[in-house]
Amino acid sequence: MRKKSFVLVLVLLLVTALVLPGCGGSGGKGTDNGGAAGGDLPKIQLSLTLHDPVTSRIAQAMQAWADEVSEKTNGGLTIKLFGSGSLAPGPEALNFVMDGTADIGWLYTMFFPGQFSLTEVVALPMNGPTHPAQTAEVLWDLYEPTPELQQEIDSKVHLLTMYGNPVNFISTTKKPINTLADIKGMKLRCPAGAMTEVMKLWGASPEVVAAGDAYDALQKGNIDGTSWEWQGIEAFKLYEQLRYYMEGMPIYEGVFILGMNKEKWESLPQEYKDVLTETTGRQGSIEFGNIFYEAAEESKKAIMEATKNVEIVNPSPEAIAEFKAIADQYAQTWVQQNSKGGFDAQAYLNKSLELTEKYKR
Repeated sequence: MRKKSFVLVLVLLLVTALVLPGCGGSGGKGTDNGGAAGGDLPKIQLSLTLHDPVTSRIAQAMQAWADEVSEKTNGGLTIKLFGSGSLAPGPEALNFVMDGTADIGWLYTMFFPGQFSLTEVVALPMNGPTHPAQTAEVLWDLYEPTPELQQEIDSKVHLLTMYGNPVNFISTTKKPINTLADIKGMKLRCPAGAMTEVMKLWGASPEVVAAGDAYDALQKGNIDGTSWEWQGIEAFKLYEQLRYYMEGMPIYEGVFILGMNKEKWESLPQEYKDVLTETTGRQGSIEFGNIFYEAAEESKKAIMEATKNVEIVNPSPEAIAEFKAIADQYAQTWVQQNSKGGFDAQAYLNKSLELTEKYKR
């Protein structure tokens, strides 16, 4: 009997010795999804192209996300940022991601006229959100039930995040814009698409100038001003040339999509996909939107400290109403352009406006 008990104890000890290492094998190094970077997973580095400098505030936020991905995969999946268009110029970033030259792109949809028409419903001048996280929530609420919007994005890239940039307004070098009459004939840098068309309707001369060329264009007088937001103005040091900031009339928020090459996505181990999904999506978009908003506030403060050559312009409610009436006319043009194939663009626009009010900050 004693012999049998001894044998039984010995067996239990052996089993315990075998099981315990397995229970604790991922302790402290695993991820929320069960441990992304086991010893058998390959080390992979992804390239991320963006047109802002890597020193910009939003690029620093993306670097923090890249660091989080690396940490959650125990260094197995890393993301290298290429700023200032060094890997892909902003207007070419979408093609570079789609053909695999870049793995991930920070894509400003207005750089690609006609390719993200439904996405840009939130960017219709004076008819959309005014906070980047608000834009994120509206977009995700539109994306999830709208097959046409899903097709527009998913046919090009694997969607990671989408959100707005901080609200854009017009800034000028030599004279302020207080009324619709003031803008007539002014050469203003703006993105292609809806903003270009509305600028024309307002009587301005829209100029599509690459972000990296804007400083030189302002300095040489090739343009009289630009539609931009505080973070971009600081990142490209445009405050050294600008003086009048029409912050009192927010115009639009452009859409940024963090999109990945579809084949590259499919090639990743599931554990890496899980980490990317966990850190992006709707919640990741909202977080990036909040970071972008805070970055713009910090940029404004830094600009105010760097130069005294800053005058904030606040047009009267009557003047703003004149600008908006014309912008509303273009919104109806957008509806006509996108009412095809049975798609109800008016209902879609109405839903966007409803959600904009719902998520108002």
